[in-house]
Amino acid sequence: MSLNKNSSENQAILTVENVNVFYSSNTPAVASVNLEIFKNQITAFIGPSGCGKSTILRCFNRLNDLIEGARVTGDITFNGKNLYDPKIDPVAVRRRIGMVFQRPNPFPKSIYENIAFGPRINGFKGSKNDMDDLVEKSLRSAAIWEEVKDKLKESGLALSGGQQQRLCIARAIAVEPQVILMDEPCSALDPISTLRIEELMQELKQQFTLIIVTHNMQQASRSADMTAFFNTELADNGKRMGKLVEVDRTSVIFGSPSQVATEEYISGRFG
Repeated sequence: MSLNKNSSENQAILTVENVNVFYSSNTPAVASVNLEIFKNQITAFIGPSGCGKSTILRCFNRLNDLIEGARVTGDITFNGKNLYDPKIDPVAVRRRIGMVFQRPNPFPKSIYENIAFGPRINGFKGSKNDMDDLVEKSLRSAAIWEEVKDKLKESGLALSGGQQQRLCIARAIAVEPQVILMDEPCSALDPISTLRIEELMQELKQQFTLIIVTHNMQQASRSADMTAFFNTELADNGKRMGKLVEVDRTSVIFGSPSQVATEEYISGRFG
């Protein structure tokens, strides 16, 4: 089954309907999630630790499939196609929905090879010049070309933390995804590097749809178009599980949220 782009610009690119995620337990790690992710917007997932933000994020590119005992119920559609349809190849999903992790994780290769690796394993058919152009385009899109253009043969591990994270973003861009997932992309970075990543996100949303998990309330309020607040609650058996409390425009979530729990978390009165 193809995951090609939907022709309609007005529909959500990702739709989550009554999704529950379990990790080798009958109590869901996160339960009854319903939300829509819109094209060319930044959506932030906020909430305390253990509330299911990263769990839901990993559902979008099926990384939870790699965890023994994990299972997902409900429906997640991408461009109108069910991501968990048996006919869907998870590897194809990960080409369309890329991931940038909390800590920069460049490959132990040259800067050039960090970018070229993904396209090559995905069947890149162009010439050496075509690959050179793709590497440059990806690095430019991640706002790091000017800093690395004269040292493409040097190891990506030699870069600073902020540069490594932008290299990882360039690596994700190189396979031309539609969606980029970012799980706490700035938590290991200094304030200046964090600001550069936030500025980059604003540029990237012109081409891509971004979903970020962040504990940084200022980052969410500055960067996101939409914000989803997750929290934990007690299941019937006394165990804690994550729940989506509300999702709305970021200005609404931070200005006049509909739920008391959201207001308490954002104002720092939570817990």
